[in-house]
Amino acid sequence: MKIIAITGGSGAGKTTLAQALARKIGAGAVTICEDDYYRCASAIPAFDADTHNFDAPAAKEHALLCEHLTLARSGAAFDKPVYDLVTHRRQPQVERIAHAEALIVEGIHLLAAPDLRPLFDLKVFVEADEALRLGRRMVRDIEMRGRTPHSILSQFFSNVRPMHEAYVEPQRAFADIIIASPFGATYADAERNAERILEALS
Repeated sequence: MKIIAITGGSGAGKTTLAQALARKIGAGAVTICEDDYYRCASAIPAFDADTHNFDAPAAKEHALLCEHLTLARSGAAFDKPVYDLVTHRRQPQVERIAHAEALIVEGIHLLAAPDLRPLFDLKVFVEADEALRLGRRMVRDIEMRGRTPHSILSQFFSNVRPMHEAYVEPQRAFADIIIASPFGATYADAERNAERILEALS
């Protein structure tokens, strides 16, 4: 099995690239998202979604993700949590992840955790201009998460930008491949970048 990390800033295009890579690999690929390893709001004392810093590495349960990737590397299955980004809680059900030819993991902090880095066979960093990342977040969070523009902007400048500078951008140093996601990026661009990743794996 090959385990591939696709990391970079929020809104950089990680999910699109991960999906393109999975299509290229075919039936042998499984994709999981680091977001499912967010700590459940019920386990956080005095949790307040408006002030909670979701962009700090500590917001994720990386020890559990590390445990699961170690199982995957050994050929064993694991039960991935399912996190609801609207309620900020883990769901009662889990997703069974069985052995696959390739496990693609996408998320903003994958290379920020020292225990996780050695578990990846290939580490990809997706870079994108801040204005592009913010624009994509605005569209996504309004359409998919029912948020207001004011709340999105407030969170971006209070948490997302400083955490990006402190934890996300430094991950470039650990990446095997750096992929640019420019303005006007298309699915065809994602397909070409997926080919680059496959070439690096071979």
